[in-house]
Parts: sequence; C-alpha cells; structure tokens
Amino acid sequence: MSDYRDFDKLECLTQIKGKFENVTPLRVGAGREAPLESTVDIAVFRIGGVPCIPGSSLKGVMRSFAEVFQRSKNQEVHDPWDEQAAKNETKKGFCVICGIFGNMELSSHVRIHDSYPLTKENIIFVKPGIGIDRNWGSVQQAPFHEEFVKPGVEWSFRMEAINIEVGPNVQEERGKLLFTILRTFKERGLQVGARKTLGAGLIVLKEAKGTILKLEGGAFKQTEGWSL
Repeated sequence: MSDYRDFDKLECLTQIKGKFENVTPLRVGAGREAPLESTVDIAVFRIGGVPCIPGSSLKGVMRSFAEVFQRSKNQEVHDPWDEQAAKNETKKGFCVICGIFGNMELSSHVRIHDSYPLTKENIIFVKPGIGIDRNWGSVQQAPFHEEFVKPGVEWSFRMEAINIEVGPNVQEERGKLLFTILRTFKERGLQVGARKTLGAGLIVLKEAKGTILKLEGGAFKQTEGWSL
C-alpha cells in the first residue's frame, strides 16, 4: 500500500468529459418526502427545476463497483466508514480504493460533477405503486405516485482525477482501476438511484474523452489523450 497524501503539490491532472444515457427508467430522489409544491409522493431530485444526478451519487456507484472488482481479485476491502481501518492506513499506507475515492483520513483524488440532461424536453413520467407488507403479503399502505426519468435521456458527464494518470496505457494501479470502471460503464453500464432491484437506473457511457495534463515549468501540457 502507498501513501497518497500528495495534495501539497500538483503533478498531473486527468480530465474526462463525455455523456451517458439512462437506458432504463431512472430515479435519483429527493428523499422520501417530496417538495411541498410537488403533486407526487416521491419526486426526482432537481436543481433550479432541472432534473439532476448528483456527482456524489455517481461517485458512490463507481466506488461500489471498485470494491466489488477488487474483492473479485481476492483483495481485502474495508468499509469506507471504518474509522479504525482509516487510521491504520495513515500508518501503513492507503489501499487503492481509498487512494482514489478517499476515506475519513484522506481526501478524494477524484471530482465528479453533477450531471444534467442534454435535452430541454420534458423527460419525467409518473408511475403509480403500492407497498406490500413483507410478512402478510397484503397492501401495506395507500397507493403512491413516484417520478422517474424516461429511458433514452442523455446526460452530461465530467470528472477529474488529481495526481492520477487515467488511461488505457497507464501502469499505476489507481489509474488502471479508474479506466476499468469507465470501460465497464461504457460496455455494461452501472446502476444509480432507486429501484435498482426492479432494473431501474441503468446508465451507459455513450462517449468519453480523456486528457492527461502534466505540470511542467509552471504550465499544464497535454501528454496523452484517449477516447472511449
């Protein structure tokens, strides 16, 4: 394991821009209680009236995939909120996942921006539902209505990796893992938001362009570019 506490200097920056599509209905909610002005029981999260997928949600999905991927290689993975594990890593070195996404003792090396739809058309539909009592198999409560984003909507995607080179030819483990996440995002998709067990929230990266910048002589210079 390595000591990734390197925020005292900036050596390189990987910028990734692109777009993704939700291929199944999507709901990143605003909590169980809808806003007061809403006509539904469970609303889609919005900023300024525009549906939004928070960068924190995308980051969480990517971290979860990274944890599953590392476990598949028989790597030990600790809970991100394990305070004792985080303290131990300050002495023995940080695991790759914490070296990317951070923990309670280390800031994240990735920034993932909020995503917004690339269309101004109405993309919301309302789906009625009922709650089922798990013990009795009967209706648990009155019918409710929840908002979803229609399938087929394209969203903006932007992220940066600080002091990590990300790309198909990099050798550093964090950069390789991040590129694996992005490649999986494009080839198979990831799930975000609510109702995942019903198939909702499947998002697929449509395109992405990465640029690796290195700081030389006080200015950034592009050393590599790639596309997915």
